[in-house]
Amino acid sequence: MRAGLVTLGLVLSAPVLAQVAPRNDALTRGQQQVDEGDFEDAVKTLEAGIDEPDLTDDQLAELYRLLGLAHLYLGNEDRARGAYEKLLQARPDYELPRGTPPKIRTIYGRIKDDIRKRRVRPVTLTVAGVPEQRPAQAVTVEARIDDMALGAKAKLFYRRSGAQNYSSIDFLRDRGDRSLYRATIPAFEVPEEAAAYDLEYYVEVADAAQRRLAGRGDPFSPLTFRVLAKVVVDEGEKPKAWYQNPWVWVGIGAGAAAVTTGAVILATQRPTGTLPITIQIEGMP
Repeated sequence: MRAGLVTLGLVLSAPVLAQVAPRNDALTRGQQQVDEGDFEDAVKTLEAGIDEPDLTDDQLAELYRLLGLAHLYLGNEDRARGAYEKLLQARPDYELPRGTPPKIRTIYGRIKDDIRKRRVRPVTLTVAGVPEQRPAQAVTVEARIDDMALGAKAKLFYRRSGAQNYSSIDFLRDRGDRSLYRATIPAFEVPEEAAAYDLEYYVEVADAAQRRLAGRGDPFSPLTFRVLAKVVVDEGEKPKAWYQNPWVWVGIGAGAAAVTTGAVILATQRPTGTLPITIQIEGMP
């Protein structure tokens, strides 16, 4: 939908791109489409840009701001709220650029008040259970996180049962499924032991101000999984190497004896034919 800028009352302002680095093509194109009144195209561009991997928090903030603005000009206030909630959950003091029309500022201010009163969609977190694990192998924990706030981080905290401190590692988002996150405990943190043991862990999603938005387990009531004991092979039942098997050497000895016997037989066997032999004794005629 292309609309005249004068009709909409849109006062153009310089794009807030100087704060965003490195350059993002979807952000640049979306800003241009909003400035030109191509709001439907802008929504498509900005939504595609949000789905791109490896965006910075500044880029995401600007993409959500422009997306909310485009939805408002299209009359989609509910969708605009969703975009601004993502932005404001992480940056409660974010202000719209100068020149934004009063109507947009009014709607935006109302959304900010709702967020301050916590009338926003909560972050939802689902963590897949971890089954028994073999030692000396990396352990991957999967989580599904919906309505992740902008700037928020998901972390996995883990420790050996009975240890004092937790170690932590960030969850990484799957490139194909944006609600799927994975964190991997390295193999050296799951050593082989003679006896089985437990690892304790919990998952936490926190915003930029380190406020807990969602979690499964906590430092005092963690989740657990069992690491199996090292497999020890009984030396009495351990398969012997081929050269340690006496029957191998019996077979080899029997074969060697057969070969030797054959050689003796061949050497002593009389030929079936007759050969003339002449014996000459010196001194005799």
